[in-house]
Order: sequence, then structure tokens, then C-alpha cells
Amino acid sequence: MHQGDRADLLPLFRLADDSDSEIISYYRLGEALVALDDDTIVGMAHVERVATTVQIISLAVVPSRRREGIGCRLIAEAANYCRVNAASRLIICTGAWESENIAFYLKRGFRLFHVERGFFTPEKGYAEVRDQVQFEMNV
Repeated sequence: MHQGDRADLLPLFRLADDSDSEIISYYRLGEALVALDDDTIVGMAHVERVATTVQIISLAVVPSRRREGIGCRLIAEAANYCRVNAASRLIICTGAWESENIAFYLKRGFRLFHVERGFFTPEKGYAEVRDQVQFEMNV
């Protein structure tokens, strides 16, 4: 878990979310699980627990380190975080247009469980109204 200043992680939050106002609303909540290469943070899974569910609010890997398994390891760490904290369900959400993210989550054992129509809106800081897809995994 990241013990430093959460603001140091803002570049990673911005890789995963296009809305600065949304990032500011949640980046200090929950826990930030980080992937390190020596002392350099190369990825992050930002998780928040509510009852027996943990949600990965933000998942990001620096572009130069993608396709090295870092995202997979971060999901595994989030699943372990569930087990350690007596949570039995792991959730992650993405934009309905994010086909690479959707394929990545499905290959990691997540199942689609809900589509939130019109979730991304200009009022929340996004360019246009779009849908969110939500995935779950039992751990």
C-alpha cells in the first residue's frame, strides 16, 4: 500500500480517468495498492471497501510498462486485499467504449453484471454522455 502523499499518484489517476473533478472527489478515499520498480511507482490499483465488496476505483499502469503483467498483478493484489479484509466480491468499472479494458477484465475472471446508462456526463467533467460497464469477481 502506498504510504506517501496521495497527490504523488495523481498522474496515474489521470491515466485511468479523464475527469479531474471526479478524480479530486475520490483520490483520497480508500487505499492505493502500488506496483514498484525499485523506488519508482509503475502502476496503481486504487481500492475502496464497502461491507463485503471492494471496488477498484482506478487501475493504471504507466504506458511504457504496459503488457508486462503489472495490471494482472495489481488485480491479484486487489483480490488479496479482499481476502485479508473479509470481502467476497471485487468490482471494477470502465467506459462501454473501452474495448481493450473490457477484454482485459473478462480475461482476468471478471463477469459483466451491470451497465449504467449515461454515467459519464459533461456535468461530471467528461466530453459527452456515455455508458459505464460494471464487472464483478467473487474472491
